[in-house]
Order: sequence, then C-alpha cells, then structure tokens
Amino acid sequence: MELLKAHKQWATRPEDERFTSLEALHRAAVNFRAVAAERRDIDVSTLRVENVEGDVQLVGRKGVPAKLTHWAFGQLAARIGAPADYLRKLPATLAAQNVNHGLAARLKNAARETANLLFTLIGDQLTLHAFTSERYERIWNDEVTERLLDLKARGWDVARPDIRVQDDRLPLYLSDHDVFAFISHRDRVIAEPGNPAGLQRGLIVENSIVGASKLRLTRFLYREMCGNHIIWGASDVTEVALRHVGNIRDRFGLWDTEIKRYLDSSPSDEEARIASAQQKRIAGTKDQVLDALFGKRLGISRKALEASYNAVRPEADGDPRTVWGYVQGVTRHSQTIPYGDERTALDRAAGKILEAF
Repeated sequence: MELLKAHKQWATRPEDERFTSLEALHRAAVNFRAVAAERRDIDVSTLRVENVEGDVQLVGRKGVPAKLTHWAFGQLAARIGAPADYLRKLPATLAAQNVNHGLAARLKNAARETANLLFTLIGDQLTLHAFTSERYERIWNDEVTERLLDLKARGWDVARPDIRVQDDRLPLYLSDHDVFAFISHRDRVIAEPGNPAGLQRGLIVENSIVGASKLRLTRFLYREMCGNHIIWGASDVTEVALRHVGNIRDRFGLWDTEIKRYLDSSPSDEEARIASAQQKRIAGTKDQVLDALFGKRLGISRKALEASYNAVRPEADGDPRTVWGYVQGVTRHSQTIPYGDERTALDRAAGKILEAF
C-alpha cells in the first residue's frame, strides 16, 4: 500500500514551515514556546472583540487587543455557534458585533464559562493562536521534538527519499500550530522474500498545540519513499493516538512505551512474523475468508472486509487468502477512505488480524 501522510505535507507546506534537520526543528519549537503563554480558565464573560483598523481582535480585562490567527478565529466562531466563513466576509465592525452578540447570548444560557487561550507576544504584537475549552491539555511541540532527538541518538533520523531527485526537501514540518516528522532507522532493515532491498522501519509523529488534531504516532514497515514523499509498500501500520484532554500527560507514557517496544524488537522477530503471515492461510475461499474475519469482531463491516480483499494486488501483496496478503489489502483500501475515523478503524483492524492469526 501507499502512505500519503508525508506526501500531503510535502505538497502543501509553505517554505517557512520546512526544516532540514531534527536539531533545527527542535530549536524552532523551543523558540516558539519561549514567546508563547497559556491563559487557562479565562472567564469568557470578560472577553469581547473589537474592530481594530479593519481587523477583528480579541480584547480582555486589560483592554489590550490581540490579533486572532485564522484557526483561533474559527474556534471562537465555533464557540458561539456561528459560521466562521460567513463572519470573515463581513465588514470588521459588523463581524465584531455578531461575535459579541454571540458571546453575550451564550452566557445568558450558561453558568460561568471558561476557556484555555494560547497567545504569543513578539515585540508589541499580541496574537491569539488557540481558543480551546478548559478541558484541553496541551502537549508542546518541543516536548515531542525533544523525544525525536533522543531517538536520533539511538540510530533514528529524518527519512530521506530512496529515489534520487533534485528536490532535497525533507519530511520535517513545524508551524505555529503543529509539528510533523517522518523518521526511519536505516540500519534495521527487515528481510522480505522477493524484495532484495528489504523493508525499512518508519515512524511518523504528529502533534497540534491548538486543538487541531490528536498527538499521533504511526509506525510501519515500508519499501521506499519517492521524491514527492509518497511512502511505497507500507505494511504493518499501527497508530497510537491521544486526545489533548484529561490525563494525557500520564498517557503520554504510552507513546514512549510504543516507541521503545518498536526499537527493541529485532529484525529477526519481524522477519519471522512476516514469513509466518505470508504462509498462513485464513481460509480456503474468498467467502470463507470473509466469514472467518467477520467472526473476529474487528470493528469494521463485512462490506469493508470484502473491499479490502478486492484491494489486494497479488503480484505485490501475495495471496489475499493469507494473513499477510489480506492485511496489505486492508491497509491499501484504507487509503481510499476520505474520513479519518474510518481509516483509523481499518488500520487498527489490520493490526488485529496480524495478532489474531
């Protein structure tokens, strides 16, 4: 199957969000945090917006206006139940009146309501980057990049294209709201029958500090990455995703545990598991395969199971009746699904199938 996560970043990120090393990525994350500040449990009733030179800006008790990023304005609009795209098209004075009306109306129907705000102060410019609920628990991007540097000390580094191209950009990205990194370990290649180059181990790490996404770790085996950062021949895809609420800092240990387990497993262990999965049949016919898998309660429909079977490419994936071949079909089919939750369910099902057989 192909993984397109890194390709989408490669295709859309502006130049100022691209980095050439893990060290540079970490320094930028540290520098952002140095100018950032959290304001937790802010009483929403103390907030209002004003038209400041044609721009809708947030004003608190001290009367100091703060610019709103595109993302933060969208979160504020969502808080009052107003369509952000509509508000952005209005003149600033009218948009501010609508937002303030929405804040006032919301407060009439609720007890004291609080918010978790994220600001930066650069020079005299105060900017609001996130308007999240009081339940939001932030994992800073530099906490993630620090762990990536620890992994580099153990042999991991930023993944590089296996096919030579003039484009020398790397899959490392950081903005004022998120971080994305794809790293690999080139010294721990897994032997694969019919593939002289073997399989590499890959890790994709994603985090958002403004509530845009979960903290995600995606691990997988893959054959190669091309110049536009499409990951080819990916298999054994497993994801650990943590929501930024509640006790995420306690559960952050799961992230470290998953990486450690992946690091400590030897290539021979992976090779033996792949060889076994390539040989072991689930059942003798397509219908029998689908019946057997449907009975495992994998959390996906029989329709999805059949689509996964049909997605197998025997010349690349093997026999769809085998565990390995069928799992390739599941992960291949998942990349055709436009909805993140459904893709995650399919990828999890692939991992369960490998474990069940």
